[in-house]
Amino acid sequence: MSEEKILISNEYLTYTRKLAIINFERFDINLKEIKTINKIPMKIPNSFSTNMPVLAILWYFREEKRILIRDKNGKEYKIWNIPAKKLSPSTYFGTPKDDTDLYIKELKEFLNLEEENIENNQETESLEVEKKKLIYKHPDLSEIKETFFILLFFQILLIFIFLGLFSEGIIAFYEGRVEILFFIVMSVVCIVVSYFLIRAMKNAILYFFPYEEYKIIENRLYYEKKLKLFKSYTIEKFDVDLKDIESVSALAPKMFYHMRSRDPLKYFEYFQPCKRISIRLKSGESYKVCNFIKSPNYVGFFGDINKIGEIEFKEIFNNIKSFIENGEIEYNFEKQLEKARGNYNLEKSERYNFILNKILEEEKLFIYQKEDIFIINAEEIAVKNLEIFKDMNFEEIDFYIFYVNYLSKKRYEDKKVLVGYNGIGGKEVTMLQLKDDINEIRDSKSTFK
Repeated sequence: MSEEKILISNEYLTYTRKLAIINFERFDINLKEIKTINKIPMKIPNSFSTNMPVLAILWYFREEKRILIRDKNGKEYKIWNIPAKKLSPSTYFGTPKDDTDLYIKELKEFLNLEEENIENNQETESLEVEKKKLIYKHPDLSEIKETFFILLFFQILLIFIFLGLFSEGIIAFYEGRVEILFFIVMSVVCIVVSYFLIRAMKNAILYFFPYEEYKIIENRLYYEKKLKLFKSYTIEKFDVDLKDIESVSALAPKMFYHMRSRDPLKYFEYFQPCKRISIRLKSGESYKVCNFIKSPNYVGFFGDINKIGEIEFKEIFNNIKSFIENGEIEYNFEKQLEKARGNYNLEKSERYNFILNKILEEEKLFIYQKEDIFIINAEEIAVKNLEIFKDMNFEEIDFYIFYVNYLSKKRYEDKKVLVGYNGIGGKEVTMLQLKDDINEIRDSKSTFK
């Protein structure tokens, strides 16, 4: 029942926990001294304490500080007693859930702390990322389901009320009583309220329950929005070439106007679709994805639910945007690597000419000395990424430095050189022959003959 409060000035974070006028705890931290803000794992109740409702309630009300602030001197401060969600079945029958991650994100955002200066061990639970596949689920899905069933309960109750009013209205009509007007008005009210309830539940099913799947196969992005009941149903899908994507941008958030805790209209407002990410193509066509609205029941450190929602959305947006943009980068990289692999599988003489031309083109080469033999390769993407070179410590060297330090030195003329080595073999020449072949190619390309 005690109140926890955080005040932030230009230099200090001040924390107080008090009941009425009695201070239980207080401390100040210099903002420049904060090193980490991390989550303290929740103590999961044992089966004995959750199987009995009375003990489950006692467990719920136990003190459990969930946020750990550590300064640069190693001193630790534990704050914010965040209970599990009281109405969630997971609180008593499974893994308890809470909003600790979001509290931490909100606090960091408000303090304007740089990500590289703060350790962040939290993950975005609404995103499941695999190689070339990303799944987005609404972060408040469990709460959405609970709210949906509450709305469904009221809709069923409203149906019985309407049927009662309708039957009484019929009787009043045949008996010619004046109460018929009352029954008509109340029936209309039931129909109007029922319309909003059904619309909210429909939106929850179509926009909040489904998960979004992003997949990258070769050079294409595949998007599917799926609803999983007894099996998965695809509600929406599209695929685009990664090269055709011009931008991935965030759309304006939905603003809340009925978010007071006791305002019954908040759920009608909440269950309105709000797609927050636009994938725009170079042709001008665009696709809107990622339905995101923060739960109206969340109350953070500073109370502004619109700002709180943006803190969480920013991380989701950055993950989806990076996934799409990196998909094209990775595809192009793999194509270049495949081409490089092909170059190193050429016949020896052809591979030799390719390496010499590449050295002159990039004006650098990669050299590795093994006993009395020099191994010389070119093409950075191949040397640094092909599996056949992982155990070879190649040294990158500027071509002109190599020419002066090796090719022009008398003592290296008879040294053996293996050019275009691919793990099996390469063309073996002397350093003098390599010099002559390079000069011949340079002369053939020269504009002054």
